[in-house]
Amino acid sequence: MRRERWNDLILVIFLLVGLGVFAAKGIALLEGFWYTPSAASTEEEHAASPLARLDLVERGKLVFQAGGCTSCHLARLEPGGPLVGFPVGPSLSNAGMRRDERWLREHYIDPHKLIPGSKMNSYAYLPKEELDALVAYVKTFTPAHEPSEEPTLSIPERFTREQVERGKALFSSQGCVGCHMIGKSGGPIGPNLTKAGAHGRTDDWQLQHLKDPLSVYVIGPTEGIPWPMPRYGHLSDEDLQALVAYLQSLR
Repeated sequence: MRRERWNDLILVIFLLVGLGVFAAKGIALLEGFWYTPSAASTEEEHAASPLARLDLVERGKLVFQAGGCTSCHLARLEPGGPLVGFPVGPSLSNAGMRRDERWLREHYIDPHKLIPGSKMNSYAYLPKEELDALVAYVKTFTPAHEPSEEPTLSIPERFTREQVERGKALFSSQGCVGCHMIGKSGGPIGPNLTKAGAHGRTDDWQLQHLKDPLSVYVIGPTEGIPWPMPRYGHLSDEDLQALVAYLQSLR
């Protein structure tokens, strides 16, 4: 009889413990269902994130790298730093001066709207905060981002010095110097060309870019699409070849 009472007592204890655990989990579940984090706790969690410690431009740099922008564009990730990336799309040197924030934002969302036939992918999937950060970072690409150095003229064997000297004169007389920096001279509107010959462009690319600048960046016709650089197809073949020689000699 005593043994049966002990068994009954142990069973009751187990039942009480089980009910206690079940009740505790039920309360926690209900709290999780109805609980709304306070603004203070949300701010604390946000402050605890490593990204929250970065300013807008620093976050934009991370978005720029994560988005693979340098797989198609040449850019300096740090002011005065080395040029990195691939020359598929336009160089981003001085891009912060060439384009305003509205244009950049629209371009990232729908590149084909602004430049029909563009080879660039859409970044419409980015959250607004990341898109704002990316635009802020690219806007820092100004002349201050470029190193102040003079070019080294290294003439490839396929060109003559006479061609290069002629191309240099044409670069000034045709107004190229008004938009492009070479060393410490020139305008800061277009990409910096101090090291143009080291950017990985072929002679054919340079020639086509001079004849129809936008045609190397889009698929299809370019008529009617606004682009800051004018066409130089009116120049003779000899003049165009001389300009190519000069650009390819800038190292």
